[in-house]
Amino acid sequence: MDLTFLGTGAGNYRGGHRQPSSVLLDRILLDCGAGATGRLHDAGLFDRVDAVVLTHLHTDHLAGLFDFLLHTIIQQRKRPLSILTPPGLSPILKAMNEVRATVIDPAEMYPLRIIEAPRPEATVGPWTIQSLPLDHTVYNVGYLLTSDSVRVFYTGDTREPSAAEGLRTDLLIHEATFADRYADRAHEFGHSTASQAGRVAARMGARRLFVTHLASLPDTESEVLREVRAAFPDSEVAEDRGHYSL
Repeated sequence: MDLTFLGTGAGNYRGGHRQPSSVLLDRILLDCGAGATGRLHDAGLFDRVDAVVLTHLHTDHLAGLFDFLLHTIIQQRKRPLSILTPPGLSPILKAMNEVRATVIDPAEMYPLRIIEAPRPEATVGPWTIQSLPLDHTVYNVGYLLTSDSVRVFYTGDTREPSAAEGLRTDLLIHEATFADRYADRAHEFGHSTASQAGRVAARMGARRLFVTHLASLPDTESEVLREVRAAFPDSEVAEDRGHYSL
């Protein structure tokens, strides 16, 4: 299993150190924030994507999809692509096609499967993808991906406690937008703190935790790292362009 973090910043992140949310798990792109396409090309991974999985429609998780689709046309893609999404993406794609934002509709070039549902699910390669609603300021689903005996859970954005705690997972990719001293702000904006993410990993029986979606606030990175490891020692703060073979 290969894991590449393309963007690990929250929506308020400023500068180039952390781009908006996007993670490539084998051939599945989890969220597609702005800049994801360029980083896929930089890593030589653009042509590996077989599915794009969206947790919700906030722009820091979605805005890169339009560049991605344009580049499938530029690259003359022929093999199928699946997009899993909660409700709301179809009218956005329809408007994009009406103004010819990608020159032509990608579905005219290759089989494009849009799976749009309150709890989207699919099978992509060896991975079975299931979803469940989590608690955010807009409708957001987390995804459980299972291949053989390996289980990965990806939250997108969520405040705690969430429905994910009843699941079991081997690897957890959990947002930790704020350090613990900003717990009230985290709850107000539908996000989690570092310690909350660590406690969720323990309750889900995870073997490893990556935290992502960090806010652009003073000392956030050092505080999040210290606090998440205090709650769950086998934790890591994800970095843009970080690659792991697990």
